[in-house]
Amino acid sequence: MESTDTLRKLKEQAETNALKRLQYEFSTPDQLEQIEQHILRNEKTKNMIESQLKSAIQSHFISVNSCMDQLKEINGNIKEVKNTIYSIQEEYKTISHLENTLGELRKEANKHKQLKSAKENVQNILNVKDLAKKAEQYIDDNNLLLAHKCLFDMEKCKNDILEELGNPSDKNHNIDDIKLVEEFFKKVKQLQDILHSNIFLIIKRMLEVSKSYPNQLVTALRIISREEALDEYWTKKKEETGFSPSDRPKRWKDECKETIRQTIETKIQGCWVDERDTNEKWFSNNLARINSRFLDDLEIVKRLCEPCFPPSYKIFEFYVENIINSISNHFHLLLDSNQLKDREFYILLSWSEAYKSKDFLGNPKFNIDLNKLPNILDDDHYKLALDRYLEYTNSNIKVWFQNTLTKNYNEWLTNKEPLLIDGCYESNIPNDLYSMLFQQFTFTDLIKDDRFFKEFVKYILSNLNIFHESLRGKLFDFKTCNSKPNEPSNEIITRMIASSNDCLRLKSSILELRDRFDTFMDKDEIGGPNDKYELLGSKMTNLSELCLDLIIEEMIKCLDEQYFKVLLSREWLTNNQICDTIINTSTDFMQDLRYLRPVSQLKFLIKWHNRIKVEYMKGFFQNLSITKMLRKCQFTDPQERRLFTSKVEKEVAYLEDWFKRMATTLPDNKNAFDFESLRLMNKIVSSDDLDFLYVEIASLVKKCPNMTSEMLFGLLSLRGDVSRSEYKEKFEDCIKSEGPTTSSKTGHKETRVDAAITILKKELKIQ
Repeated sequence: MESTDTLRKLKEQAETNALKRLQYEFSTPDQLEQIEQHILRNEKTKNMIESQLKSAIQSHFISVNSCMDQLKEINGNIKEVKNTIYSIQEEYKTISHLENTLGELRKEANKHKQLKSAKENVQNILNVKDLAKKAEQYIDDNNLLLAHKCLFDMEKCKNDILEELGNPSDKNHNIDDIKLVEEFFKKVKQLQDILHSNIFLIIKRMLEVSKSYPNQLVTALRIISREEALDEYWTKKKEETGFSPSDRPKRWKDECKETIRQTIETKIQGCWVDERDTNEKWFSNNLARINSRFLDDLEIVKRLCEPCFPPSYKIFEFYVENIINSISNHFHLLLDSNQLKDREFYILLSWSEAYKSKDFLGNPKFNIDLNKLPNILDDDHYKLALDRYLEYTNSNIKVWFQNTLTKNYNEWLTNKEPLLIDGCYESNIPNDLYSMLFQQFTFTDLIKDDRFFKEFVKYILSNLNIFHESLRGKLFDFKTCNSKPNEPSNEIITRMIASSNDCLRLKSSILELRDRFDTFMDKDEIGGPNDKYELLGSKMTNLSELCLDLIIEEMIKCLDEQYFKVLLSREWLTNNQICDTIINTSTDFMQDLRYLRPVSQLKFLIKWHNRIKVEYMKGFFQNLSITKMLRKCQFTDPQERRLFTSKVEKEVAYLEDWFKRMATTLPDNKNAFDFESLRLMNKIVSSDDLDFLYVEIASLVKKCPNMTSEMLFGLLSLRGDVSRSEYKEKFEDCIKSEGPTTSSKTGHKETRVDAAITILKKELKIQ
């Protein structure tokens, strides 16, 4: 019933699929014309499928018939085997009592077998005692090769007898026979043990033996080779017959190598004499002892032992490998048990690289391929040692930097005159830091590990950044301690001169260390935005310039109230000594500032020239509504304006000449000083034609694109003939039209002029 329903469902599904296919195939009129072709094609397909189905069914039936025939044949065979087993069982019942009857016969057969074996080996058996005496005498005479020959003959006799007795796994094997043979040849085993002890004593002392009695070493190795050949013989024999002596294989070659390995391990333990409690340099002394001891050993192995050993041993390579492995295991133990601390981690890391140097394994006479040597420390222990050393180094450098700064700061407070080096004031800070950093970089360079070096550099630069901030703080602390109201402090000026030079020396030292040691940096990165050395150097440069700013603050104290604050006022207009005093005071200070480095002298002069420009600009902008300056005046009278502008022009020329004279011997001093902005402001004040004033203002705005509209009006207010409404109507557009277009085109000079405008805007809090 179920099969009928299944066939019906399949038929319905086939009809449904056929209908869908017809709808798809004949959905358009032109496809209806191809109905005949589709019918013929489907008929062919149907016939082909039916043919394949018939062929498959026929093949299946043939296979089924063949399987049935085979099953019938197997069934017959099973019945035949069953009948045979049954008949055997019945016959065995009739003869089972013979087992007891033949027991005596079995004993006689075993006895006969023993006698037969004894008869065949009677000559050797009779000679065993004589051979044993000879072997013992040969051993006493240190004639080990002949002793081994006697033992070989006795062992051969013993093994032949045991082989005649049969395979120990055989049920008929008599254990008593084996005990009898073992007891008889007991002396052979004792002599073999004595020979073994003598041979491996020679192997253990092979370095000393090779120097005095190389023939003994060769004899021992020849005996080991013979034993290896016997091991190989009995291994093959066991595969063929199932029999092998109980003491085979002896594996004396493996034991020889293990003895050498243990000897190396013992020597390393022997080199580890000093302890931390008794000697601070215990670790380095022990390593030096290992280095010296094994350097001598390797020379003996290479020169004397290698000719004695068979080439297959590769004894020199084996000795080197085991030295490295033994030292490595010892180092791992020291790290795992936390026996190392502080600088000992560096000694360990540097030695793990230095062992390949010419002072040890890299010695040319050894001719070792250093690229094939394994690392002394595995990855985990190497990382552990690196991390521990980095922690120690970071902590040590941090403390050392802080102590260095504290020591030098205390010296500053004594007002001791700085060191005079190459005509410039300096402190001990640059030399102390460079010596310390050079030593640390040198240590690190010996390790030759890129990950470690990068981590080390990160710690160094981080601590140098902290040192930079601390130094900056100490400079301000010193300034606070020594500052005097309304009077410049010579102590501050002297210290800032030395500190400015120190910062430049520190920058050059940092970059020198980078160029000398940091081989991991790409050449394209040097000097780029990702160059951390350069970034730190820039900070040092900025700190050097901060020292110059602090010097300027001290200089201003003796000029601010009486001179700078009256510039371009009516009092100034009638006093011809103000500019002379400013220049004379500046000249006096330059006597001290000659101890600055030349590049800093030029930077100072540029900063001072900007400072003076700012003070003159304050005079030009004295009528700004947002300022609280006491001087506020206007020069409405044309004659008075001409007197004002003439004096300004004269003083600007005087100042410009002074700055050029001060910078005559300094490098890169061309176009360093630019008073053009003051001249342009002066022209605006001096102009008699208000209509032409627009051109002068446009030139000033191009020169100072960051000038504000309020500042321009304050400048025009100095004339006294331009109202705010007139300014907005005629001149305010200059700022809007000229400022934005010129700001992107400002050249080198304009940038420096802008510095003065920027300083002024910052002081007057103009946005």
